[in-house]
Amino acid sequence: MLGSILIFSLLPYYLQFLAPVDGNTLFAFRVLSQIGFGFIFLMMARKFADLKAIFSQPKVLLLMCMTSPLIALQWWIFFWGPVNGETINIAMGYFLLPITISLTGRFYFKESMSPLLWAAVGAALIGVCVELYTSHSFSWVTLLICLGYPPYFILRRKSQVSTISNFVAENIFIAPVALFLLYIANQQQLPFLPSIDWGALLLLGSGFLGAIAMIFFVSASTRLRFTVFGMLNYGEPILMMLVAIFLLNEFISPEQLWSYAFFGIAVLLVISESILRITNSRKIAF
Repeated sequence: MLGSILIFSLLPYYLQFLAPVDGNTLFAFRVLSQIGFGFIFLMMARKFADLKAIFSQPKVLLLMCMTSPLIALQWWIFFWGPVNGETINIAMGYFLLPITISLTGRFYFKESMSPLLWAAVGAALIGVCVELYTSHSFSWVTLLICLGYPPYFILRRKSQVSTISNFVAENIFIAPVALFLLYIANQQQLPFLPSIDWGALLLLGSGFLGAIAMIFFVSASTRLRFTVFGMLNYGEPILMMLVAIFLLNEFISPEQLWSYAFFGIAVLLVISESILRITNSRKIAF
């Protein structure tokens, strides 16, 4: 989980070195390179049989047809947003994502929530209300992230396929869209490679980092309780927000600081709950 948080937080800054390649082309290259790296991971894990099984089971294929578009939208917005000045709105989406995931865990999976987690959700919801009051709207980028991930994770939990095999299969399903975007970029004579030296390697690196981070992320979603997984996700938007402000020079209005203050309180409550959980588990162990 920590690995995915660090990689996802720093990727928006990394993508700035890939200029002048546009967001759609970056997304397309990400999908195609993830297929290549995914095959390498499968070879190392010796799980090619799992990948073959996906394409021989109608129920699994149907599930893949539903999960692939959902995750494709998330990958696309994550690579399109930073090169279009949307990193702040992406971070806001990830601030709200723990709320939607935790509430999904509580009401869909019937998981219990500690008082501190309920308080964290309450603080985050106040932050949402403050944001709506001050700006009177939410960015579509923000809504796509916070509302798009929970259905994906619900469907993903229904699959018994290993994380790596599922990841490769989803990329294969999305590959036609990626190829179409590259065709459009070629027709419009858009640049395919970054202007700096070793641009092709940096482009491949973005796919490798995206693959590693996503495997860590999905693996955590299938192993942790949904409520805990949701609240742990607060680490990513905090780091991403710092990257947006100090490295990408994006702007936060003074009014937005109030909403982020409540999000900060939610994060502190989650940290407190995690510390208590670890302390209690150690007491039980002894």
